[in-house]
Formats: sequence, C-alpha cells, structure tokens
Amino acid sequence: MEILIAILVLGIIIFIHELGHFLTAKFFKMPVSEFSIGMGPQVYSYDTVKTTYSFRAIPIGGYVNIEGMEVDSKVEDGFNSKPAYARFIVLIAGVFMNFLLAFIIMFSSIYSNGKYIPSEKPIIGDIFKEAKAYEYLQKKDKVLEIEGIKIEHWNDIGKNLKLKNENEEVQMKIERAGEIKDIIVPLTLDPNSDRKMLGVLPEYSIEKFSILEASKLSIKSGVRIVEDTLTGLKMMITGKVKRDEISGPIGIIKVVGEASKEGASIVFWLMALLSVNIGVLNLLPLPALDGGRIIFVLLEMIGVRVNKKVEERIHTAGMLILFGLIIFITTNDIFNIIK
Repeated sequence: MEILIAILVLGIIIFIHELGHFLTAKFFKMPVSEFSIGMGPQVYSYDTVKTTYSFRAIPIGGYVNIEGMEVDSKVEDGFNSKPAYARFIVLIAGVFMNFLLAFIIMFSSIYSNGKYIPSEKPIIGDIFKEAKAYEYLQKKDKVLEIEGIKIEHWNDIGKNLKLKNENEEVQMKIERAGEIKDIIVPLTLDPNSDRKMLGVLPEYSIEKFSILEASKLSIKSGVRIVEDTLTGLKMMITGKVKRDEISGPIGIIKVVGEASKEGASIVFWLMALLSVNIGVLNLLPLPALDGGRIIFVLLEMIGVRVNKKVEERIHTAGMLILFGLIIFITTNDIFNIIK
C-alpha cells in the first residue's frame, strides 16, 4: 500500500509538470501528438484526432510530445515556428505548475491548521509518552509549585527546572480536578540538549491565519525549500554528500512510502517538498532539461541566435548524460536498499 501511495504522489507531481507544458502548447496552437504518464511500453492509450493520451509501464517520469521541436521539422504551427516568448512560456510552464502545486498544498495546510497559541497559564495541555512524568501527571493539571517555588506562568516551569537540572526528580504541588496534590515526579533526559525535563506541553488555542498571512508563509516555506535544494546540489557537486545519501526515484518511493505511515498531512507536505525539488532540478541550465532549452530561447530573445543543429546536438549529448545519471542513481538506490 505504501508503494502505491508513493507512486501516486510522484505520478501527480509528474502529471502536473507535464500538464503545464501541454496546456500552454495547446494555448499557442502547437500540435501535441502524445501526452504520456510513465515511461517504457504503452499500457493504455486513448486516441483523439490531435493527441494520444497514454499510460506507460514504468510509473516514473512522463512527457508531452510537442511536434516541431526537431531542427528540420516542417510541421505547421510546430514548436520552433512559434515566437521565442511562446516557446519560453511553454518550456517554463512545467516548473511553474510544480511551484503552484507546492504553494496550493502548503497554503491549504497552513490556512486550515492555523497557528498554535500556547497559553501562559501553568496548566498542562499534554505530556510526551516517552517522558517518565507520563505516569504521574495528567492533562489539565495546574502546576502550583516546584520544589517549594511558586509557579505563576508557564515559563516559570522551565526556569525552575533549569535550576534543578542536577536532580533526577522534583517535588511538585499541583491542582487536579479542584484537589491539591503533592507529588514527586521523575525527570527525563532530553537527548538533544542533555538537560532534564518534565516532558510537558502547555494548553493552547488555535488562531486562524488570514489568506494574506497564509500566502506569505507558504511563499516563505517554498523559498526555504528552493534554498535547501540548491544547497544540497552544491554539496553533491563539491563531494560533501556521501554516495549512500543520494536518492533517486526508487529511494524517493521508499521515503514517501514510509512517510505515508505517519498520516496524510505528512504525505501532502512531502509532495510539496518533492514538487519544488523537481521544479528546481528542471530549471537548472543543463542541456536536455527545461532550463537548458530556456537558456537558448532567452539568448534568442536578446538577439543571440545559436545554430539549431548545434543546439540539438548539445541537447542530445545532455540527454545521454542525463540517462547515464539516472542509471547511476537508480543503481545506487538498489544498492542502498540491498545494503
């Protein structure tokens, strides 16, 4: 089931990307002979007068076959016969759709969930199950004193525990269902800070974001993902990332499958992350990728014309390198899974 969810997630991301190319090509009346989801042998197809819509056997990847991209093509209204601005829009539309998908997912999550406003009152809202205090404290307990020191605000709990950090347990006075209790509660070592903690959270209220606030936070989250993706690529190029830390399609399916066990919200957020990643990768100025083709169109728009046969050879070489990279990463994924 997890594998099916992972394939569905990747399929949606790829579909949205290719849909961007397809819709803009149709808008500019470019002939599209096939819109395919998946690679390899054709499993199912639906033919129309102008376009074949197909699913292929390998559920990774996809493509939109826009006619007229070949150097010597004489197809009416073909890709190369259109103005540079139209070709630019068609090429960048896939990346735009990836970013739009990520924005919609993040906006929906942020806007629907709202922001958590912790209460300043020293009333326990939740206890970590891993904490030793889980067996001693309950939700709605009001903390009155710790080691004889009066607690008036939630922050007073942390300040007091910091002073008693050498202790294994603390004396607490709490109010539970109107009754005052004196209890001794063991502390838990926080592995991230090497400090002792109770392992409790305050009560909270949820405040809805405005549409503008949710939009700003979504954009900020997207920008952070782009920055992290570029940082990761830089680390790969400079050799700071180990081979077993590199994941391709198979590795991604494994990660998404494992994330699906944590619930739909995690899967959707991971979908947004992957959609931005794929958008950024496609925008890289490398031959055969959207970004590589965009470079040549931009050069043409500023008056620098590159011989189409030379451009096509560059893209062909880039495609061969890309296929080699895909084989390497896929082999690496299989090796990591076996290991």
